[in-house]
Amino acid sequence: MKKYILFPAVLLCGIFFLQSCKKEGHETKYITLNETVSSGNTYSLDPGVYGDADDVASITTQAAHYTISQMDMDAASAKNIYHFSINTKFQDKETVVITLSENHEGRGRGRCNRDAVVITINFTVL
Repeated sequence: MKKYILFPAVLLCGIFFLQSCKKEGHETKYITLNETVSSGNTYSLDPGVYGDADDVASITTQAAHYTISQMDMDAASAKNIYHFSINTKFQDKETVVITLSENHEGRGRGRCNRDAVVITINFTVL
């Protein structure tokens, strides 16, 4: 008898969990920036202006060619700043994708349908 009660209970809990992950407002925002950078110069971006204060920024797609392409903590503002530079022109275009994800810590928040911002930066290299 316990087997017959356990399966529907687990099934109902699973359905409840999946439904709780699909709340309104959990959407991914896509932003595309078209920027120009000259060889030897550095481009900087504060990705935090596109998200919330608790967002965590990470590079999800790296450029094919670069001298610097990294997130650094700015000591003065305590913000993550993205820096890109290229010293030699390998090709005319480079693309970097930065993802901002909600920093959900603690119990009960889970990892489902987290808010995210995906920033695609298309660099034209001069």
